[in-house]
Amino acid sequence: MKILGIDSSTPQASVALLEDGVLLSEATHTRSKKFSDKILLMTDEVFQTAKIDIHDIDGFCVTSGPGSFTGLRVGVSLIKGFVLATEKPYWGIDTLSAMAFSLGKVSMPICAVLDARKQQVYTALFQWEGEDFKRLSPDEALSPEELCLRITQPTVFTGGGLQVYGDLFSENLGALYIEGEESQYSVAESAVRFSQRSENINNNSFDLNNLTIQYARKAEAEFKLCAALEQEKIDNGH
Repeated sequence: MKILGIDSSTPQASVALLEDGVLLSEATHTRSKKFSDKILLMTDEVFQTAKIDIHDIDGFCVTSGPGSFTGLRVGVSLIKGFVLATEKPYWGIDTLSAMAFSLGKVSMPICAVLDARKQQVYTALFQWEGEDFKRLSPDEALSPEELCLRITQPTVFTGGGLQVYGDLFSENLGALYIEGEESQYSVAESAVRFSQRSENINNNSFDLNNLTIQYARKAEAEFKLCAALEQEKIDNGH
């Protein structure tokens, strides 16, 4: 079974093609303002390297957030187009789950962290229990200081958010902060592997109405609308 995975939600975007758990082809690229063009080129590169076309794919996998608002819209829109063109199923995989899963088995809790801007991070905690990969907390947008208050035992941190806040975590958490080793997989490959685990493999869908983006906080436009409504209340004396 050939599954194409796309992650456009993290700083290091990736496209990966796997067949029955074996990586056939992969492309990665640091996200940029013109990323919408790059993701198509990356997908085409993966197809050309594997010498297949889109109609050879048996299913699609996409990270559904949280992460870059623009990146998420690009990736989800592309997968929707592929599903419509091929009538093949898809899996929507939580970005932070894929990030944490990419580390492989570790004995300690895993904290996946993405820079959410506005002095916040997107984050969630996970834990391996034998062969089971457990979620310990929901996806949240927190200040890095608030996240530190929630870490009460040695925890492995992973994700692009460490480039911005790694020093802060290390200073505030001391021995509780353990920076994860290099991930075993790209986020796209990890998302595909995670989707094919026994607990997730039947969670595929053909209904594109079910493919929604998990923002974990309001988009910028919503922030501005809320602020405008609050200001209007103030101006009207409410």
